[in-house]
Amino acid sequence: MKKEAEHKHLAPKKKRAGNTAKKVTIICVVVVALLMAGAAGFGIYVSGSDTIYPKVSLNGTDLGGMTVSEAADALTAAGWGEGDKTITVELPLEHTLSVTAEQVGAEVSAAEAAQKAFDYCHGGSIIENVMAYVRCIISGEDIEVKATVDEAALEELVRDEVTKVKSGLMTSGVEINGDTLEVVKGASAVEIDESELLGLVKTAFEDMIYGPLDYEVEVNASVELDIDKLYDSVCCEASDAYYDKETGEVVESVTGVDFDRAQATELWNAAELGETVDIPLALTEPEKTTEYVESRLFADDLGETVTTSLSGSTQNRITNVKLAAEAINGIVLAPGEQFSYNDALGERTTERGYKAAGAYSGGQVVQEVGGGICQVSSTLYYAALLANLQIDTRTCHYFPVGYLPAGLDATVSWGGPEFKFTNNRDWPIRIEASVDTSNNTVSVHIVGTDEDGSYVQMTYATWLVYNNSEYPETATGYKAATYRCIYDKDGNLLSKEIEAYSEYHYHEEDIVYPTPTPTPTPEPTPTPTDPYDPGYPTDPGYPTDPAYPTETPYDPGYYFDE
Repeated sequence: MKKEAEHKHLAPKKKRAGNTAKKVTIICVVVVALLMAGAAGFGIYVSGSDTIYPKVSLNGTDLGGMTVSEAADALTAAGWGEGDKTITVELPLEHTLSVTAEQVGAEVSAAEAAQKAFDYCHGGSIIENVMAYVRCIISGEDIEVKATVDEAALEELVRDEVTKVKSGLMTSGVEINGDTLEVVKGASAVEIDESELLGLVKTAFEDMIYGPLDYEVEVNASVELDIDKLYDSVCCEASDAYYDKETGEVVESVTGVDFDRAQATELWNAAELGETVDIPLALTEPEKTTEYVESRLFADDLGETVTTSLSGSTQNRITNVKLAAEAINGIVLAPGEQFSYNDALGERTTERGYKAAGAYSGGQVVQEVGGGICQVSSTLYYAALLANLQIDTRTCHYFPVGYLPAGLDATVSWGGPEFKFTNNRDWPIRIEASVDTSNNTVSVHIVGTDEDGSYVQMTYATWLVYNNSEYPETATGYKAATYRCIYDKDGNLLSKEIEAYSEYHYHEEDIVYPTPTPTPTPEPTPTPTDPYDPGYPTDPGYPTDPAYPTETPYDPGYYFDE
């Protein structure tokens, strides 16, 4: 009975122990839940903060507790971004690969660096951010910032510099230094690993390590020298600089280079592997260097500016003159090159803007498209004479012109008379033509290079022409002889030669024919009351035909003068 009583007493105690365990479990779960909730809340709090975690630094600058803006200011104050951000690598033949952070987009501003520090604290999951926070609190964190490199841009810069090196490494590492050809014995097979060089520079930019980098260039031994190949790659004839009218640029002069092949071979054989062989060069300077040509090109007025008046011209004629002047303005003639007025202007048509204006045709003044352009050709002709250029083709007008002295005009016509001249000088020349509408004039001058200071003056002589069979003593025009007189810079006459003969006709209305002798009227029978007798006029006679130079008869014919 006693045992049964004891058994009944112990059973309830076991039930109370089970309840306690359940309570403990529940409490633990609640605590864990509360901790997790607290951690989550804390994680959310630190992730959502707008400041960098405590004890965070960047390159030694403490940024803990700062906003991005405040951190950027702190980095700026600490000198972030200052200094030269260039990486250099020494290459063969004294070439240097030099690249700036700006060229490859590898610059990191203070603001960008501050943002990277902030992202370190806030860029992960909530758990990662909390763990980062704990690490920062316990031991602090110095953040490493890496730059982003534009690899394509960097690759292009590396390739360009390596190409320069390889192009200079001709037969065996060749370089001209003054009057010496330096050949490195055993450098014909220089190996530059572009991929390795690219990776080296890229890593340095990413780590923001600037300055010179160490790079070893592999050189394979090669003691063979192709003397003929070396000679052909280095030696050349001297050549003068000159003006290229197609490009409008001066082609640079070239210094002539030569060396003794036998001497070069002897020096090469005597040198040790890796030694620089100094081969003496014979240099020949050009007569006209680049600097000299650039300083003398189109530097002088050749002759004088010739200006003729457009007074009395219609607006249509002035339009034609302006088009003609614009067509020849700026034309450059190389030495020996011929100028053609018709080629320069092309056909004169209404589609090209030319107007109908007065012109000579068949001994008459008519309206023709392009009338007036002969004033420009005539002005240019006179300017070409004063520039002492070679006149190839020139024809005078049928009638005299009022804007130039006798013998100094040049008529042209499409399909008819032409005006051509050649640049017989040693330098290029340029035609400059313009129309001054305010003063109603057209001007032409020629610029080039005056080598001796000589100049030209034109003189002329005229005499009357009598070729009317009905009125043999009546002048119907006149002839002119023009002379080119060349003087040296001191004014001494060097030569005087006939330039051209010209013949001009008077307009029919301008020819003064003799007045015919009137038929006498019957004399009236005088009367005693009118003794007056007027008599007859005295014959005044006729002018004597003046003498003029004997020459081949000249007949300009009839043609259209524009």
